[in-house]
Amino acid sequence: MNKIILKILMILIPLSFLKCQKDNEEIFHPVEISYEIKNVSEFGNNDGAINLTVSGGVLPFTFLWSNNETTEDIDSLPAGVYSVIVTDSRNNIESDTFNITQPAPIPIIVEFEITNPSETNASDGIINTAISGGYPPFIFSWSNGFSTGHINNLTAGEYILTIEDSKGQTLTDSISIIDCIIDIDGNIYATVKIGDQIWMKENLRVTHDPDGSSIESYVYRNDTTYEEIYGRLYTWNAAMNGSTEEKTQGICPCEWHIPSDEEFKILEIHLGMTRQEADLTNTWRGATVGTQLIYGGISGYDARLSGRRSSNGSYSLLGRMEYMWTSNEYGNNAWRRCLDIYANNAGRWNTFPKTYGFSIRCIKNE
Repeated sequence: MNKIILKILMILIPLSFLKCQKDNEEIFHPVEISYEIKNVSEFGNNDGAINLTVSGGVLPFTFLWSNNETTEDIDSLPAGVYSVIVTDSRNNIESDTFNITQPAPIPIIVEFEITNPSETNASDGIINTAISGGYPPFIFSWSNGFSTGHINNLTAGEYILTIEDSKGQTLTDSISIIDCIIDIDGNIYATVKIGDQIWMKENLRVTHDPDGSSIESYVYRNDTTYEEIYGRLYTWNAAMNGSTEEKTQGICPCEWHIPSDEEFKILEIHLGMTRQEADLTNTWRGATVGTQLIYGGISGYDARLSGRRSSNGSYSLLGRMEYMWTSNEYGNNAWRRCLDIYANNAGRWNTFPKTYGFSIRCIKNE
């Protein structure tokens, strides 16, 4: 019997030891990372965050983030990709990568209000800016060194503007201001400001109306070498492009028109003519006004004395006289202005039919 009991004890004692040893072993659980991400609320902000929850492993844990932070949770973050390495006390490692997003940026939009120089070679051009979108405040950098949204005292040329907003977005745009006008044929004309009026400083030489249709016009004695200096000659109907309305655009470039009889009077009065003189009919009036309007005169109008074409097709008086249609008709005739190299004053007449070929000086719309 004692032998049997001894054998049982010899079997039970090792089993009991093994069970006790197994109970004392730790069961290993790997490090696990769960997280909550807060994305950036507005483009360019730094209010993103990553909050970790770590389980498994053996406390304590250490953290090393790709931005060199060593805390479990990180905040005040811009948009971007962040990674973390978590290490427990037994050097078990787990890592993860997170992407913090942000809303798309609101683009900068700029609109320009341009005031071109009042005449050729003037320095009174203006560029005003109106900005929408983006994130104020804005920094302005102009190619001419200015740093404000509105710049003035400008001559003709190209101006480049770079705008930067508070989020670091940039927009670059270029603006051209001009001190001349261009007709539909691509001809370029200098301009001159006389009083409150802005006139072409040269006679019109366009061969198409504003819609691009060909129009009847002439160069003096059909010699094209005269065109650049003296311009072309037009019948009244051709100049008016079929209209009979005072101040109509006619064949002038956009924003310009055929001057009225009254607009010529305003010009003459500015140069020294009295109202009473200006209203005189079919005569020469205003001492020195004609001289001021002829090429080289102090007005800057610079009439080149381009002569005329009669209804029968003959040409005359080049270098001696200039005839300029107004937009006011007078029965089968129309009002005109006359300049003569031998006259100091200016003529106002209504005696020639609309079929004559005279010069055209466009005036800018008010």
